[in-house]
Amino acid sequence: MIEGDSLEYELITKEIEKLKLEDTVLTCEIGLRKGLGSKTIMDAVIAKGVVNYRHIAIDPYGDLNYKHYDDRPPYTADYTDSMKVQTVSELSKYKEFAFFEFPDEYFFETMSEGYPFSIQGQTYILGQYAVVHLDGPHTSQAVQKEVDFFMKRMTNDSLIIIDDYKTMNLKTVRWFLEGKMAFKPVFEGERKLIYKREL
Repeated sequence: MIEGDSLEYELITKEIEKLKLEDTVLTCEIGLRKGLGSKTIMDAVIAKGVVNYRHIAIDPYGDLNYKHYDDRPPYTADYTDSMKVQTVSELSKYKEFAFFEFPDEYFFETMSEGYPFSIQGQTYILGQYAVVHLDGPHTSQAVQKEVDFFMKRMTNDSLIIIDDYKTMNLKTVRWFLEGKMAFKPVFEGERKLIYKREL
């Protein structure tokens, strides 16, 4: 069963419904955990009738000890291998789903040129994302690195969603998104901050 550990997933659906998506779409979630964020994104994109679609989910699992929040020391959370097996097996029912058992920084290093995507027997490298959900480490430094990677790789009509945003200092992130990359905040809830880019 796919579950979530946050709130306001329905707002992701609502904002994706408003996007003008191309025939070929790439989306991503950092921090898969129990999978509801990825399921929500995939369901909403598929409902729009996109022809070619892949959703990338990135999560190392493995009971790693790391800093989860700015105001807490590093600790080991319950991101177990059994959680990985259950979540990935459920989401693998979607042909659009691609899972990478990577820390986010390793993904940035290895996938900076884009994601190999087969369309009608031809392989293309896709590097522009329509929706990105940042739900991994909830530290200011980690989210800044994630935004640095994705903000230059977003489509003209796209969303960046930051989970647990109130736990971080996002002054620099906001400055980059709003000032440099033409993103505007369209929702600031209890847990999720949603930015939209319209060019």
